[in-house]
Amino acid sequence: MHFLIIILLYNFVFANNFLKVNDEGNIENGFGEQVLLRGFGLGGWLVQESYMWSGIYGFTAIHSNIKQQIIDLVGEEKASEFYSTYHNNYLSESDIAFIAQNGFNTLRVPFHYKFFSEEQFVFKQEGFEIIDRILEWCREYEVYLVLDMHCAPGAQSHDAPADSEGEAGLWKDPVNRYWTIDIWQYIANYYSEEPWIAGYDLINEPVLSDGFTTTQFRDFYEQIRSAIRLFDQNHIIFIEGNWFGNDFTNLTDLFLNDNMGCSFHHYQGSSDFTSWINDYMSYNEQYNVPLWVGEFGENSNHWVFNKVKLFEQNNIGWSLWNYKHNGSITPLMSVKVPQSFTRLVNYWNGNIQNITSEDAEQGLFDLAEAYKFENCIINRDIINATSNPEYSLKPIPYVNNSIPNIIEAVNYDMGANGVSYFDYGSEDPYKFSSNSQSWNNGWTYRNDGVDIQYSNDSEGSNYNIGWFETGEWLYYTIEASTSGEYQFSFRISSTSSQNELKFSIIGLGYEELIRLPNSNGYQNWTWTEATKYVVPKGEYIMQLQAAVGGFNLKDIKVEFLSEIDPGPSSFSIKNYPNPFNSSTEFLIPDNSDVSEISVYDLMGNLVFSANGDVRFWYGKNLKFKDATSGTYIYKIMVDEMNYKGKMTLLR
Repeated sequence: MHFLIIILLYNFVFANNFLKVNDEGNIENGFGEQVLLRGFGLGGWLVQESYMWSGIYGFTAIHSNIKQQIIDLVGEEKASEFYSTYHNNYLSESDIAFIAQNGFNTLRVPFHYKFFSEEQFVFKQEGFEIIDRILEWCREYEVYLVLDMHCAPGAQSHDAPADSEGEAGLWKDPVNRYWTIDIWQYIANYYSEEPWIAGYDLINEPVLSDGFTTTQFRDFYEQIRSAIRLFDQNHIIFIEGNWFGNDFTNLTDLFLNDNMGCSFHHYQGSSDFTSWINDYMSYNEQYNVPLWVGEFGENSNHWVFNKVKLFEQNNIGWSLWNYKHNGSITPLMSVKVPQSFTRLVNYWNGNIQNITSEDAEQGLFDLAEAYKFENCIINRDIINATSNPEYSLKPIPYVNNSIPNIIEAVNYDMGANGVSYFDYGSEDPYKFSSNSQSWNNGWTYRNDGVDIQYSNDSEGSNYNIGWFETGEWLYYTIEASTSGEYQFSFRISSTSSQNELKFSIIGLGYEELIRLPNSNGYQNWTWTEATKYVVPKGEYIMQLQAAVGGFNLKDIKVEFLSEIDPGPSSFSIKNYPNPFNSSTEFLIPDNSDVSEISVYDLMGNLVFSANGDVRFWYGKNLKFKDATSGTYIYKIMVDEMNYKGKMTLLR
């Protein structure tokens, strides 16, 4: 009987497990546990944007026009069938399970108002039917949804994401605002008792126009809030500021109401620029309102890692844009674009003059098939960048690079710039500005600063590392299955006979400069002469550095020659990463006794010292302040023997 009572009590509490804003301005669940919203936006699911559909520019490629173009090509019936298939394939139980299993708990659902009402005072169930389907899985896997009106009646900005052809009719016509209020009340009435709806994001990225003031904007938000609260006291209401979500002038007194959240978007600025966050933190401190970054991203893994770290250090929830995306390297799940859909896009863009309805239908349904979970490419770098605390500390294997084998150069370790790789361009600090820059010049395979392009080589990997500049380097965790003699050779392309590759196996003390042959073209491939090394059984870090850059690198061939007993253990002290940007580890055998470490600058000044078993330097000086970028000398006493080496700190 007691057991039954406990179960019934648990079920009652769980059924009332709505997220709430507590008195400290934190979000907590029905059990009083603090919850930080961490997850992804479902951009492209219920609102099509041209850039997420392979870049459509041959017409004003907003959501409504894309849909109409599809109808014109394949007819109403096939268009409806396509959208149903696409919506179902984009998000399945496998997707929700995957999100939960990797430690994420939130999905932001951008929707077009027409899923709930295509004309004022006339409502429909289509939006509920789509969302209810995934709510079943959300309950099972404990994933919250935030409903986001991405396209409001009349459009909330002049921009394409609002489904606007250049006019922000939401601010021009009060009928559109009344319509928006009615839709939100309709949604709130339907979901008022659904605990796995985290909240309502009222209007995505509003940009006021037509003389509509911020005071009027506040009043409009208050009207929506009041309409929702007539039916729904349970859910958090998130408001975004003017000017794409970020200007909260005259809006902050809305936070004085119960169960409100502040949502802003963040895309610009370098990963180490942090002072901008103070303005938002002041809202939290003054009004006890939780902060949630409803959108950020479209940048490198390195940039994303630093942003997530900043957010979570300040108890700010986040939603990375985006979960799935046609042919992009930035989302969690990359969608391989079918050739048949590329043909359709080429038609829309005017690159081909004609396309049959059959070919258009083929392209659409092939795209829907490509969106299935099992057909997407999981960007594991992003999982680690958002969730693995070691991402900035040490290299994390991307694949199992066991030797002997052919290692694809693009399968270097995961980690931040300066940890698993070093590249001069590892992020875009000027996103969405005229100075915007690519961090991966080849724009394929991975989302790091390493430049990767498709290769036309019939041998080995389908990709190669290009734009390999002097000083840039890569780490690979390799594992030798057997102690013995191995030979290493490298598949490269070059237009010069002056290029040099620096090859190292850290921990074994092997280091060699390899002069590269001129292959007479960046897609003309050749192997370097093999170099031989004795490698004991075990795991090591292999480093490849462009000592004299300007060549492409594609594959590393590691061949086993003969079994050799490496003999008594001997070692030279090395550190990795090197160069590094936050911390570095000294590679010392576990059974060795470390009694002292000293770090000096090139002028001989003591920067850091410690006694005892020290194996890391965290880039701090004697005053525990960050040491400046530069080259440093370290001296370490191990087993009563002195070792010294050189390392480079990059901030």
